[in-house]
Amino acid sequence: MREREKAGTPAPVEWRALTRLVAGSLLFALIISAFFPPDARAQQERPVEAVILRPAPNPTFDEIFDAIEMGVRSRGSALSITERRLNAYASAQAMRNGISSDAPEIVFTLGQQADESYRSSGLDIRQVVGGLDIEPGPGSRDGVSLTADPVFLLSRLKTLMPEKRRIIVVYDPSKDRWLIERAKAISASIGITIVAHEATTLSEASNHYWNILKYGNPETDVLWLLSNPSFVSNSNLPRLVEESWRRNFTIISNNIDHARRGALIAIYPDLEAMGAQLADQAIAISENPNKRPEVEPLGAVKFAVNKRIASHLGIAISAQDERSFDLILGER
Repeated sequence: MREREKAGTPAPVEWRALTRLVAGSLLFALIISAFFPPDARAQQERPVEAVILRPAPNPTFDEIFDAIEMGVRSRGSALSITERRLNAYASAQAMRNGISSDAPEIVFTLGQQADESYRSSGLDIRQVVGGLDIEPGPGSRDGVSLTADPVFLLSRLKTLMPEKRRIIVVYDPSKDRWLIERAKAISASIGITIVAHEATTLSEASNHYWNILKYGNPETDVLWLLSNPSFVSNSNLPRLVEESWRRNFTIISNNIDHARRGALIAIYPDLEAMGAQLADQAIAISENPNKRPEVEPLGAVKFAVNKRIASHLGIAISAQDERSFDLILGER
């Protein structure tokens, strides 16, 4: 007569399966311990300690830096952030002592003042730069350029006005050469030609602008204004807009204010997305401290269109077109 199994005692097959399960779990635990010692696992779970260094409060720029900081903080518990303002430090020594006592792995500097103050402080903590028009590429610091890759603006123009064939631009070779070289590199794939004129002064730039508007072909040519206040200012922008209106000459820009005043379309940074991009850089640096410092191109942009200018140029902006823009200007 077959003996009954005692209650609570696993059958032979079940016992062997349970044994294999326990053995497998122990082996997995040993592998994890070998590759990720307790200190390393704890390190992975700790947030990246960071300081955000900003200029003194200023109504003109606070909204910009607030949006960038919000983006940095969007990464939540991955970063432990302390905000510091330049006006809290009476000297470079005070700033050096203050930030050193915070013991961050990363210092985010927002804007030119914070960048220059930090670089002259003598601190040797990894810097991540935001809110500056700087050339992307490897260098002495990390960050995200405030200037967008021209492919965004030029592609949008070609979608809106496929008949346009030449983009004419005036630039400062000491600041914007990389931008023009990038535009030329991608122009053929978009179906346009870049015609670039160098200038070093406002007067020289203005002369180029008048000649472009006087001799250019409004049917096929477009004037591209860069975000360079040395070349486009209140002294020449009103006349540029007036002359472009008179000749039905299309203007595009890297400056949203130009769209408010008469450019057809403009590109501008998505500041919160830029902040998130900065945060991702910091996290990557923490995971790989030997990563080469590099400024990344702006990865997220927004578009503005001036409907009044579009109407004047004979461009119909449909409801579907409007949804592809982040800001609609020139509506009555």
